[in-house]
Amino acid sequence: MKLKQSNLLKGSQEFELLDDAIQVRTKTPFKEKRTSVMLATLNPDPVVNGSRLEFYGRVKCSPVLSFHIDKPDPESFNAFVEALKERAVKEFNAFAGID
Repeated sequence: MKLKQSNLLKGSQEFELLDDAIQVRTKTPFKEKRTSVMLATLNPDPVVNGSRLEFYGRVKCSPVLSFHIDKPDPESFNAFVEALKERAVKEFNAFAGID
């Protein structure tokens, strides 16, 4: 499952939900960056911060993932966020041995 968000001035970010991780590709006019975040490390309860929805790590105190709310459209955004939350819980439970 993928979600692509674009901003005219800041560039684009693409999120791809994989088996046990989320891959993030950020593209600005001057550089491209790729990162991967293990789903088991995410707190599945996001925080609204202005016009952004942020997922924090279970141990870090700063946002690990940050999304533009309702971009590209509310339906696909909400479907992606719900899938991400479910997968984060599932991966953490598998990691912790919780059934």
